[in-house]
Amino acid sequence: MTRHSKNNTAGSIFTYHERKKVKDFNTLKQRLGAPSMRKFEQCWLCLSTAVKPVTTPLGYIYCKECILMSLSKQMENNKRLLAQWESEMKMWQKREDEMKEQEDLEKKRKLVIDNLYSLNSVKKPNTNVETKKNVFKEDLDYRQGANFWGVESSSKPRSNESKSEYQPPPKPKNVLSCPLSGRPLKVKDLVELHPDTGSTSDSPSSEVVWLCSVSKKPILHNQAYAYKKNGKIVMKQYVGATDNPQDRESFITLIPAGTAFSSHNNVEAKKCRPCMQ
Repeated sequence: MTRHSKNNTAGSIFTYHERKKVKDFNTLKQRLGAPSMRKFEQCWLCLSTAVKPVTTPLGYIYCKECILMSLSKQMENNKRLLAQWESEMKMWQKREDEMKEQEDLEKKRKLVIDNLYSLNSVKKPNTNVETKKNVFKEDLDYRQGANFWGVESSSKPRSNESKSEYQPPPKPKNVLSCPLSGRPLKVKDLVELHPDTGSTSDSPSSEVVWLCSVSKKPILHNQAYAYKKNGKIVMKQYVGATDNPQDRESFITLIPAGTAFSSHNNVEAKKCRPCMQ
């Protein structure tokens, strides 16, 4: 059996080294480090230190300008979709009126034909009933025994398709949503944050970090809460345990920062591309 592996058709077209040289095919995987992770004080949209930070009820931190621009673009898109829906609705209504008018004409024509046949049946003698039954039975057998690819057998699916085609277009939802979570979001739901800030070192070029309002420790990847009334941020370990639901509702659980540990975050980026044999 090993001899067959030496044939030209046994292996793949390209060798391992040839596939590695090609840059536009195959899935790419990259291990991410700590610099690739979002920091706690950074905005989820611009990925820089949040300016006039606000948070959503789900704990996503944004710059106030970034989230307002995102919501305004969503409003413009919703208006465009609504105008498009109105034009489609007018076309659908016009088509419905034409179909209704056509059905009325068809009913009138059928009524005239039935009256005409009823008058002719009075003048003509009665035909054989058995002959009519045989003709009807032969026609029914022909329809039932038709091939599955024939027109008769496909009449029902076509009627269903025609009904689905003339259904009114669905109205788009005029709802604003969070860019990250996709949940409905209103401007009044945003909570302004007033965190205590500090620096990682004494140098003026050091990065600004947010501090816990109780312990004054920097918040790196710790679990923290935001107090709705004053916008202060407190670490989870300094928030007392309470069973009162009103006290729980006064805090918002913020999304923590990412780390370079695989047990805490997904530290592998993957880009799927066409594969090459």
